[in-house]
Amino acid sequence: MWQGLFFLILLSNIYLGTNFVIKFFDYTCQYPVEEVKIDHFDVQPGPKGSFFLEAAFKYQQKQIEYQFQEKFINEFVAQEALEGMRNETWTLYKNSYNDSLSLQRYFPMKELVHCLLALSVSAYFIWLYSYSYRFRIHK
Repeated sequence: MWQGLFFLILLSNIYLGTNFVIKFFDYTCQYPVEEVKIDHFDVQPGPKGSFFLEAAFKYQQKQIEYQFQEKFINEFVAQEALEGMRNETWTLYKNSYNDSLSLQRYFPMKELVHCLLALSVSAYFIWLYSYSYRFRIHK
């Protein structure tokens, strides 16, 4: 019984660890290219009543539209966030392996925390098994 549970936890560790490694690789491949001037910001409706911020800027004589990752619950909150973003200077990041451009570079903290929690649960089950093994009655 416990072997099946441990096997499922091991599979989740592999999944969460792989997810973290992939996102961390993407994070490390992004490098700053230049400072960009945002031509205009816009609030775009998304699925299920959510809203996203969209920005347009020029890079190497091309007009590029970029959609931010943050999702807002209503248009008013998105407009407030937009007002704070207008005054910021933006660094453009380029991915070295697929040449995609981004205005945001996030460390995959959520994936790291999930991976560490899954590893700690696995360590706990290994410790629990070794602890219970010492008190088994051998015939």
